[in-house]
Amino acid sequence: MTDAATVDGIGDSPRTEIIPRPIKVYWSVGALGIAFMMNTVAGLSLFYTISILNIPPALAGIVVFVPKLFDAITDPLVGTWSDRVKSSTSRRRPFLFAGAFVSAFAFFMIFTTPNLGNTYLIAGYVLVALMVFAFGYTVFNIPYMSMPAEMTGDYHERSSIHSFRVVAVSIGGFLAGSGVPFLLERLGRTDPSSYFWVGLIGGVLIFLTLMGAWAGTSKARFTHAPQEKPAVLSEVRHVFTNPHFARLILLKFCQLFGVAATIAAFKYFLLNVIQRDFDDLAAYGLVAGLAGLVTAPLFLALSKKIGKQNTYIVSALCNVVAVTSWVVTGPEEPFVFMLARAALLGASGTGNVIMAMSMLTDIINYDAKLTGTRREGVFTSFYSFVEKFTFSLGPLIVGFALQLAGYSEDLSKEAKQSEDIRQALLLGVSYIPAVMGVLTIWLLAGYKLRQEDL
Repeated sequence: MTDAATVDGIGDSPRTEIIPRPIKVYWSVGALGIAFMMNTVAGLSLFYTISILNIPPALAGIVVFVPKLFDAITDPLVGTWSDRVKSSTSRRRPFLFAGAFVSAFAFFMIFTTPNLGNTYLIAGYVLVALMVFAFGYTVFNIPYMSMPAEMTGDYHERSSIHSFRVVAVSIGGFLAGSGVPFLLERLGRTDPSSYFWVGLIGGVLIFLTLMGAWAGTSKARFTHAPQEKPAVLSEVRHVFTNPHFARLILLKFCQLFGVAATIAAFKYFLLNVIQRDFDDLAAYGLVAGLAGLVTAPLFLALSKKIGKQNTYIVSALCNVVAVTSWVVTGPEEPFVFMLARAALLGASGTGNVIMAMSMLTDIINYDAKLTGTRREGVFTSFYSFVEKFTFSLGPLIVGFALQLAGYSEDLSKEAKQSEDIRQALLLGVSYIPAVMGVLTIWLLAGYKLRQEDL
């Protein structure tokens, strides 16, 4: 039989463009666990290392950032490896199985940091735990995110499966953004033992959802590895010669850097600028999650009317409006205004996720048609690296900003509300995301890959 990977990428699986609904549901379950682990670590890493482990802000930012440099090596290696695996079934699913174990263990490891009696030893432990976490995330997520490009060749069906994913992402984001703060407020957000339960419960949730994605995609359509195995460096060079992919990577960097800066600074902004507690954060996360769920089908329908590029621009504009408005907020502002921002940001995040991932799978399939070779893993590896790199760059910038502003856990709550600290936190929740949002829109305006090209 002719190598299907060099023709249409459909292996021995049924030649249907519509992905069965059960496979969409099971595949998307993995995104729940991924979103939970990513948002929990991104949202808590700076707060946990500074306020619970008493690591200085600048050092805490470095500890969160450095493991992502490790990903610059592991991401393309895992992506290329998953492209090359020879299998009569899916070449991606074995990675999902292994990644589920490593990710769950690493999450538990992070939030059960032992008291080693020395700041640098504690920082070193967290650094190692975050490196294991990053590797587990890589092993699971890159092959996982490569699968939709194999499941269908239909332009709108690729948006459809990612609309299922965004529902799962919204649920995972809700559990991270509302469930975790609610639990910590009950147990004591400054009590180190509270984080043990976050690590344990979260680790179990991650394991079950990631294994669910592995088990539920056994009948998903797949592609075979190419007969020839190009060198890793030549594959890396190839993906960046694709102008559509290069532009998508740049705009994703801008968008996600803004999101990461917001997440890193938001808990301190909530506590020290607008002076609210984690129960209010839980309500904020609930509204954002519900807005994401409600708007998922709306963005999917809108993309069929005005195109993916223009729909992405609409969602990016919503983000810019919401983050810019944080500049004028304060303790006296009615809570409903904060919830309105949550709804706008939740909707914006949904549009961004659906459109970006659908555009990525378009690019992968377009490249396969032009070259005759499937490269889902290597394309997705760089996309995933940008995601993880920005989510560590945000805490690094915010950590240094807090250090320069004179942040100290020894000061009273009122003393922390200096203008320097307010500006440092606005850098994370407003200034960076607003500028990055404008750059995202500018980059989207030049995106050229359309349905007729495919």
